[in-house]
Amino acid sequence: MKHAALTLVAALCLGTAAMAQQTGAPVDSTIETPPSRKERLRNLPMYSNILKTNLSSLTLNNYSLTYERMLTRKISASLGYRYMPKSALTKSMLGENVMDQIKEDGEDDLQSQLDKLQMSGGALTAEFRIYTGKRPGARGFYGGIYGRYSKFKYDYPYDYEKPDGSTTLVPLNGHTKGFGGGVIMGGQFMIAKRVVIDLYIIGAHYGKMTGKVEGLTDLSDLDEADRAELKADLEDLIDLGGSEKNIKADVRNDGVRADIKMPFLGVRGLGLTVGFAF
Repeated sequence: MKHAALTLVAALCLGTAAMAQQTGAPVDSTIETPPSRKERLRNLPMYSNILKTNLSSLTLNNYSLTYERMLTRKISASLGYRYMPKSALTKSMLGENVMDQIKEDGEDDLQSQLDKLQMSGGALTAEFRIYTGKRPGARGFYGGIYGRYSKFKYDYPYDYEKPDGSTTLVPLNGHTKGFGGGVIMGGQFMIAKRVVIDLYIIGAHYGKMTGKVEGLTDLSDLDEADRAELKADLEDLIDLGGSEKNIKADVRNDGVRADIKMPFLGVRGLGLTVGFAF
């Protein structure tokens, strides 16, 4: 009996130990830890394409369309085109506000001259951006570089007043081409599922602009002094400083011809663009 009891106790102890091993909390190497918030944000789905238009350029009668494409998770490339139909800048929304200020300063003569200037043309802009932030896609603050090519035409009926008080009309027609590069900073954000707001904070570009101007009309009645004065007046229409004149004019019997060479300067700031992501 004593031997049987010891055997039973030993069996119970072994059974209890086996159950303890079976019911313990084993370490399962297949269980994955949940991703952190940073990892969840990085792995969110993103839209790779955006079509957008610049609302602020409408104040200058400019109409634009830009296509942006993600190259990597936070780097994009875009190509945009801006078109301005033939119009007077002073008749645009922004131009009218500027002219109102000029009127208050008593510069009515300047407005009458600017009202005559008609221009049309367009610009092509290629841009690369790097976005900040943890979320994937074209969202967050960004820094970028861009290149811009522009081509514009101008019509300006210039009234040359002779020393005797009479006036000669010189119908100036010209065109310019400009190419430059610059940098830009801003922020782009999703305000709805597919609606994008792009805010240009500050940007600028610099390059070279060239062009030609013609004003074909009969100037055979002008003497040498009048021609010299007309030449000086035309060359003073644009003066951006520097050792060379921006306009070099030649006055002949059959009219005026001039070459334009000046810096291609531009500023991009506080611009508002709305887009659709897909």
